[in-house]
Amino acid sequence: MMLKWDHLIHYIKNLESFEFPDQFLSVVAGGRHDKLGTYNKLSYFDLSYIEFIDVFDQSLVEKSAGDSNERLSFAATLKHTGYSEGFKRLCFRTDDIETLKDHFISCGRQVIGPNRMSRTKPDGEVISWQLLYIDDNSDRELPFFIQWNESDEDRKEALAPLFQQLTVKEIVLVTKDPAKLIAEWQDLLGAIFENGVLYIPESPAFTVTHGDSDGILSVTIQSHIEGTMTVRNGIYKFVQ
Repeated sequence: MMLKWDHLIHYIKNLESFEFPDQFLSVVAGGRHDKLGTYNKLSYFDLSYIEFIDVFDQSLVEKSAGDSNERLSFAATLKHTGYSEGFKRLCFRTDDIETLKDHFISCGRQVIGPNRMSRTKPDGEVISWQLLYIDDNSDRELPFFIQWNESDEDRKEALAPLFQQLTVKEIVLVTKDPAKLIAEWQDLLGAIFENGVLYIPESPAFTVTHGDSDGILSVTIQSHIEGTMTVRNGIYKFVQ
């Protein structure tokens, strides 16, 4: 069973008019999650990407937060975090979401899903996938898991023109309980922990830091430029 980082969600208000500062990242139109009341723009590196997300119907977001199948969804996260801008969730990609579900259950965890999802692209094409959530009855916004309904090969062929010559090298996680987070990632995701960093194959390094909240602190991207900027409460570091 494959497991690798798929994307990071960054909530941006008034996303329709958003452009990344100085165009350090290329951002393209994504589509709408009609059931959840959200829409997105995407910045692709390869099959992994940053998803910039906003709300087009808050009543649908509120409804999802109270729905038994969607209360742990990325849309519900917007409500849970008070509709504050910034980095919200990590998502990991798998090629066998049912086996992953069984693995989490064998670890003593409750799950929600897999839930079937879709979004409609501006050209009318419908993209579909399945999502799986770990339910730990806490207020933490845990990573969630995706299986796309197309193969990686087919997706690469379709998305290759959007790939940027950039690489996400590091994502810094902040947590009130580093020991708990590290143990969870080791047990549930098979991560290796060395010198303050969690490693998952074909994924960025996930650096763990202690803080007074749980979330995503920053993203480091290998680029042809250097600099650090805060974009809508998200810290982006560009390194050569």
